[in-house]
Amino acid sequence: MHKSPILAQFIIILLFIYLVTPIVATTVYSFSTVWVKTVLPEGLTLKWYQQIITNSDFSAALLRALGLSLGTTLLAMVCFLPIVFYANVYNPTIKERLRFLTVLPFTIPGIILVTGLIQVYANLPIPLWIILVLAISLISLPLTYQSLNNAFTANNFRAMFEQAMVLGESPTRAFLKIIVPNIRAGIFVAMLLTFTSAFGEYVLTNLLLGGNFETLKIYMYRLMQSNGQASSVLTTIYFAFLAVISLILILIMRSSHRSTKERSDNS
Repeated sequence: MHKSPILAQFIIILLFIYLVTPIVATTVYSFSTVWVKTVLPEGLTLKWYQQIITNSDFSAALLRALGLSLGTTLLAMVCFLPIVFYANVYNPTIKERLRFLTVLPFTIPGIILVTGLIQVYANLPIPLWIILVLAISLISLPLTYQSLNNAFTANNFRAMFEQAMVLGESPTRAFLKIIVPNIRAGIFVAMLLTFTSAFGEYVLTNLLLGGNFETLKIYMYRLMQSNGQASSVLTTIYFAFLAVISLILILIMRSSHRSTKERSDNS
């Protein structure tokens, strides 16, 4: 009884060290002047960060990644939020079919998906970056759907929606003024997860557009083959970005949990 918690804590510490050590080593390497035959780097410098930040290729790749992520996030919210709302408020019977659809992106390999997209849309007058945004939106469907669906389990939103319409609100105004404010935490979580998924997408972007649309991940891979320290800088920046997103998600979930608990205590 007393040994089990100690063993569990020991295993967790080992896993933490195993996962954090590469991140720490990469971060230290990004600041090092020379680190080849010594245990610690021979010196520290910000030269590599200055080279990356002032590089026009990095700025262009970052802007493309941000544009792709924002477009994917907005498209996912516009398309999937009304569907999840309809499934939870009007027709809960279709939720099983939606759960089945959310599994499909995990079962279709990226190479097969890209090959199919090219075969279908190659001869149509549609820019390939639009196809890429649509494809990434579908791949992020499991994250988007689950986050939004969880937000609808807290309250009886059907009763709230019907009461708003009885009081004279139109369906659109009732949705925007009653439903959206009560699920804003779930919307923020879904947007952040979708944004992160699109920001780190590499396979679809590289196979579908290749060097014609170099995002941050593709630029990072290209830089890795020529300059190890510069690629460490990009990796460190990417880890920092993910850490900030994770922190925001934790704060949103804690705030949502605290608000739910306060409402239940007041009731």
